[in-house]
Amino acid sequence: MCILMVNRVKRRVSCLPKATYYKPREVPLCDLEIINLSIEELESIRLCDFLQVEQNEAADMMGISRKTFWSDLQKARKKVVDALVNGKAIEISGGEYVNSGECKVEFLCNGCKNKWELQCNEDRPTSCPKCGSKIIYRVGGDGRGKRFIENNYCCPKNKGKAVVNDKTGSVENDKNCNTVDE
Repeated sequence: MCILMVNRVKRRVSCLPKATYYKPREVPLCDLEIINLSIEELESIRLCDFLQVEQNEAADMMGISRKTFWSDLQKARKKVVDALVNGKAIEISGGEYVNSGECKVEFLCNGCKNKWELQCNEDRPTSCPKCGSKIIYRVGGDGRGKRFIENNYCCPKNKGKAVVNDKTGSVENDKNCNTVDE
């Protein structure tokens, strides 16, 4: 018996998401079922539904066949609708893609309020280019918990495990916590 292996073509993605989690309001993430939406599935929705690019053109932009694009688009739409209808969280991560580096990512310094942009394929900065502060955040979050917060709420299942950082007013905890120090 011969097993035929098909190499999956890496999709070209021109813009990475500004946020990597979406969830129903006032429900702790640890209490929700999480649906994973891959980066290339998000790109298919972005091109077709948000930018209203024709499917043939969108498939060409991603470097895949129209049939493959249609399949990715249908999977993505089904996942998003499932999350919206059934109150699930959406995690945007993973997949097999090549970043074309056309988009920009915005950062904010907590110290001097300086905002600057980098290409999304550049490494995350470690300090503000204006004042040198290490307390910087990606606008919209970067999926690594490095975002500005207004309160120190963490998942009730992890009570007692959170450590408040007095310097930044943020919380260090595991990935089920909504806020992480940096």
